[in-house]
Amino acid sequence: MNQERLKKISLSTAKLFLESNMLVYSGNATLFIITAAFPFIALIISIVNVLPWYSPTDVIEFFFHILPDLEPFRDFISGMVMNLKSSSGGVLIGVAALTTLWSASSGVNAIRVGLNQLDGGEKGKVQHNIIKRLVFTLMLIILIPALLIFSMLGDSVQNIIGGIFERMGAEGLLHLKETLDSVFQAGTLIVAVAGFFAALLLYAKLPAKTHTLKSRIPGTVFTGLASYLFTKLFSFFIPKFSGSSSLYGSLASLFLILLWIRIVMMILFAGGALNKAMEENGIEVNLPRRKA
Repeated sequence: MNQERLKKISLSTAKLFLESNMLVYSGNATLFIITAAFPFIALIISIVNVLPWYSPTDVIEFFFHILPDLEPFRDFISGMVMNLKSSSGGVLIGVAALTTLWSASSGVNAIRVGLNQLDGGEKGKVQHNIIKRLVFTLMLIILIPALLIFSMLGDSVQNIIGGIFERMGAEGLLHLKETLDSVFQAGTLIVAVAGFFAALLLYAKLPAKTHTLKSRIPGTVFTGLASYLFTKLFSFFIPKFSGSSSLYGSLASLFLILLWIRIVMMILFAGGALNKAMEENGIEVNLPRRKA
């Protein structure tokens, strides 16, 4: 893409973002996501609490594959996880499942409405849109605990597979074992790949007007890279402002989480605006083809 076309796409993306009121929709999505956070974490704790090797530290560390690694964040998440650990039970699982489904689906719906706005407004049958938001909500409810359990199971599965392969003594299997060891150790990479495909599906299939996966790749890549860079910068600069904790006191962690989620939501909608801008300017994604 030449410099002139890049400039045109950037201006078109910014125009779509502002004219479609994405600042308002990102604030709306932030509200519903915060509302869903507590029951969602409660559900995750309730699910993994049945595992004998479960440790609250495992859950806390998993969240910091995604969240900025800041002391106020750690205090907030650690307190929530420890409280839920001590109170989790059969009743909590049921309540958390119902409240998570309702509140998380509201958050997904806020994102869907914003993406629909970029596409020119609401389209499609109401029942189809309800089914979509519920399917995406269930996907997230299954995906995040699955990734957490995978990261917790890593050491145990590695030891079991390693023992089996070593007893069999086949050289090829030992190479396979080394590959599997690398996979289990790349927890952050696995979370990143899962997040990429989740975002790709969200851009392509969640709006009323569905799109091809290929056409949504630019916005997904932008969102992933921009969110990663923003999180790193956020983690670096926030501790420099030492007065924030004294100014907000115990509310510092909640304020910072709200700020982080709000900007990530803005990045998400900016990725959607980028996809739309490329579509309007007739720019297609050309993936490399396999040679026969």
